[in-house]
Amino acid sequence: MTREFRLSLVILLLAAIAACSGPALVESSATSITVRYGSLDGIDAATRIAQSACAAHGKSARLRNTANFGLTDRYAHFDCI
Repeated sequence: MTREFRLSLVILLLAAIAACSGPALVESSATSITVRYGSLDGIDAATRIAQSACAAHGKSARLRNTANFGLTDRYAHFDCI
C-alpha cells in the first residue's frame, strides 16, 4: 500500500465517522437553540432535540434558519417561544 492510498483510507474513515455521529445540541439558552446535524439525520431529528431543549424552559422551538457547511456539517438555529 502506498502512503497516498493509506492517507485516503484514513480520510474516508474519518468522514464516515463524522457523518454517523448524529445530531447534537451545540448551544442552548432560554431564548434560542442551535443543533448540529448531518444530511442523514435531517432537520426532523434536529427539531426534536430543539423541542426538548425549549420544553425545559416551558417553551416550544421555532426554526429560525439553517446553515450548511459541506455534506456533514449542518446547523439549525431555533427560537424558543
